[in-house]
Amino acid sequence: HRAVDDAMALARIFEVMLSDLKEKDMTTVEAINTGLGGNKEVLKKKYYHLIILVQNQTGLKNLYRIVSAAHTKYFFKKPRVPRSLLNQYREGLLLSPACEAGELYRAVVAGKAHDELLRIARYYDYLEVQPLGNNEFMVRNGQVDSIEAIKNFNRTIIQLGEELHIPVVATGDVHFQEPEDRIYRAVLQAGNGFKDADNQAPLFYRTTPDMLEQFS
Repeated sequence: HRAVDDAMALARIFEVMLSDLKEKDMTTVEAINTGLGGNKEVLKKKYYHLIILVQNQTGLKNLYRIVSAAHTKYFFKKPRVPRSLLNQYREGLLLSPACEAGELYRAVVAGKAHDELLRIARYYDYLEVQPLGNNEFMVRNGQVDSIEAIKNFNRTIIQLGEELHIPVVATGDVHFQEPEDRIYRAVLQAGNGFKDADNQAPLFYRTTPDMLEQFS
């Protein structure tokens, strides 16, 4: 295998792309962005984090379909998944509203009415609560007054799960394995312009005793 082979393959791919653009009558960069960029009005809508778990082979295939579409048809600065696509390929998947960047948690923080919280929570297969340290940044940045407010957010989510008979799971929102590994995430975030990259939340992998202690 030689570099010249890579160059030849890339050139042939480029030729195919040019031919495809010609067939679509896209002769300018603006035409390409408009024609291939998808529905920008849809893509610019508010988005949330989401956890998707696979139950079986059907779910795995559906996850592949969702990931592929998110990186191609619905990519706008980052991969995105419209709810309509989730609904289309939901079979074999379990959905959770994830962390503080999820739809449910943000609605709780915003003080939405209880009926609205029930409506949002009802869409998901299970709900999540996480250690207080994960969201302690909300106290530092003035979003909430105290840790007690974060405790109350967790209590609200648990109450919603009980009312709707939806499982509530204590999760770690794990981003790195060991506490000392936070430096690697800090480097990545600093490179992406995060001003608070040095203030890493404790998103390391916790054991069962660790998690029980967090919620004791």
